[in-house]
Amino acid sequence: MLVVVGMLGILMGVAVAGVGQARSRAKVAKANAEVRELINAWLSYEAAYDDWPVQVQGTDIDATDATLKELLGQNQGKTVFLNAQMVGGAFRDPWGTPYRFRILSEKSENSAAEDFGVAITFPNRQRLSR
Repeated sequence: MLVVVGMLGILMGVAVAGVGQARSRAKVAKANAEVRELINAWLSYEAAYDDWPVQVQGTDIDATDATLKELLGQNQGKTVFLNAQMVGGAFRDPWGTPYRFRILSEKSENSAAEDFGVAITFPNRQRLSR
């Protein structure tokens, strides 16, 4: 009987560890999808209006309802570019931390035009950009 209980304990330990890793991978996958959605919303807005909703560059900004107002369609009935659930007034990652973004501009050596991009950071501060 003790052998059976010991084997069940070992099997339960392995199963619990696997479930914890799966939940962690699911959170990372969800955050990746949300980051892609946020970046696509920024780039779609820039393509539609040839401008950025927030006129700052080089500064990290929290993704709150105030800073994402135009992407969320809250500004005079404009197009909705981002369908995001705002929790506590911010677009939060699976760990509960607001996403942060930075607008980047680079001048290409081959072109007179500026190339713009958006960078979004994770709570572990790994940067994803496009």
